[in-house]
Amino acid sequence: MEDERQQSWTGSRRRVLGMLAAGGAATLGGCSSGGDAESSTAEGGNGAAGSTNSSQSVVVSSKGYTEQLNLGYIAYELLANNTGVSLVDETGFGGNAAHAEAYQAGDIHAYYDYMGSLWAAHPPQHDEATFETPDEQYTALKSEMESEHPIRILDRADWQNTWAVFIREDAIEGTSIETISDLAGYVNDGNYDIRPAFGDGFRDRSDGFDALLEYYGFESEHVERWEAEQEFIEAASAQAAGTAVDEGYADLSFGYSTSAWLTTVEDIVYLDDDRNFWPFFHPVGVVHEDVATDAVVSALNKMPDAIPDAKTMQELNSHATEVGSQQAVVEHLKANGFI
Repeated sequence: MEDERQQSWTGSRRRVLGMLAAGGAATLGGCSSGGDAESSTAEGGNGAAGSTNSSQSVVVSSKGYTEQLNLGYIAYELLANNTGVSLVDETGFGGNAAHAEAYQAGDIHAYYDYMGSLWAAHPPQHDEATFETPDEQYTALKSEMESEHPIRILDRADWQNTWAVFIREDAIEGTSIETISDLAGYVNDGNYDIRPAFGDGFRDRSDGFDALLEYYGFESEHVERWEAEQEFIEAASAQAAGTAVDEGYADLSFGYSTSAWLTTVEDIVYLDDDRNFWPFFHPVGVVHEDVATDAVVSALNKMPDAIPDAKTMQELNSHATEVGSQQAVVEHLKANGFI
């Protein structure tokens, strides 16, 4: 399984984010949605606020990779089981540009996107994101998107799908390393025993390894000595670099925090991006104002509770690669009492 987001998406939150505008997320081959429904009339579920006319049609969409297909079917199933609307399944609809055009035209009505994607890739498209907290970014995004477009931005989840730094537990045993800043202090103190690995091209990206080192104040003389002693590993992909960590050839690597393949890497801990090098990619509901009834909004706003953390999303992504997105989502929502 490859990374669940296109690799060249963003710079750091203080760097260029414009790559998002070029095309959004990649559609990954072999990521089946598992669904066969094109249209379905929901049977009015468990009394969500505000009854919805069953003649109303809501087009549910998503981007085309595993996590987005999962989120698309979460929207579909929550609406099917909590409202009386007629649903059209357009999961896997397209990337950022396609979604922006479609909700302007009223061709799609409901989906979940990421704050970073909406901020950088949807009109008016921002090249920088200098927010200190996700709440600050959410407030600015909601205000702008709702004033610029015929949509409402719904509640955000507490988790996000952004780059994560992970490290073997035994590599930091006996140290006080918990954050990337801690790692910088460790290396700057002349400790070079931790061996990094990263996917092809990640070192030179605007949001990649070298940029991270500069942002966190790793001193160049120590980085040079660190690399000379460890011969940093550049693998074919982020997943291959993760395998190097799993098999003990490397100690530290990078991956999107909800990637399914990360569930196979054992005995690792995640370092806190304590200075917010990467922008905030918390998912939020997006609903067209034409269908934003109390019942629809209430149903879609169940997602943050249904997927309370990145680990839950990661496990759902992993299960979806085995059984398909719609089946995985239905099983998860039923098991946790949401449908």
